[in-house]
Amino acid sequence: MIQKLLCYGSLSLILPLSSVMADTHRGNSTTNFPQLTYFVIEGQAAPLQIEQNGSQHRGIVSDLVFLLTDSLGISVNVVSLPFKRMISEMKKPEARNWLAYGSPAWQSNSKVSVQSDCLFSDPILQVTHSLVTRVDDEFTLDSVQDLFGQRLITLHGFDYPGLASYFEQGSIQRLNVKSLNSAFKAVAARRGLGFVGMDIRVAYNFATSSIPRSNYRIQDLSFLIPSYPVHLSVDCRMDRALQQSLNEGYRSLIDSGSVERVLNQYLKNNVVLMS
Repeated sequence: MIQKLLCYGSLSLILPLSSVMADTHRGNSTTNFPQLTYFVIEGQAAPLQIEQNGSQHRGIVSDLVFLLTDSLGISVNVVSLPFKRMISEMKKPEARNWLAYGSPAWQSNSKVSVQSDCLFSDPILQVTHSLVTRVDDEFTLDSVQDLFGQRLITLHGFDYPGLASYFEQGSIQRLNVKSLNSAFKAVAARRGLGFVGMDIRVAYNFATSSIPRSNYRIQDLSFLIPSYPVHLSVDCRMDRALQQSLNEGYRSLIDSGSVERVLNQYLKNNVVLMS
């Protein structure tokens, strides 16, 4: 089951690691499988991962991880980190048994591909991107050439398939910020033409912050960044039997309707969902 996100609307609503924030321990293992580490990106990934100061974890991915591990009797240690630090921890030899989320679209960037090298067979949802500009800016995006010489605001550490080559060539400049709120503030202050954002993140931020939606204009970027799937991911060094159990457990969540219920909880009134 892949969900396609079509439009905006209103929202209702494991191994010990050194020098990291390991704030939440869930459950006691009732199997022979080891405790798993679940990596959460601090402050950048809502509604996929929602956290407050490294705790109170929820969100689409987080809820699915907790449902999955609970169903298999596996305990989880939740670790919240800034994106680049998370990638660094994932690569450490001692960090073998972790869960996160990733996408095939992020596998081409070797600096961050560890997050996406071993994906679950079944995706969670399909995501799209847009360019968020000031509403009083008359800029209209018709082709990539319209962006040449412009500066775009992006999230620090994140990969942007379809735009990466233009950033590397210098055809399009890039200003990195550390949070969605910072991105919107940068747009408002004209520090760049606009913010390149995943649609569900942009919509969620409008719905849960004081940022006025009417001050911004949203232009589709699908011709540059085609929609792509997001999956749960694991450490490729994880025991194969454990990987298989996690994959099969996630398939059971799909078959039981649990995945769809989680998606509807966060997205049904935020975007239109089509199977």
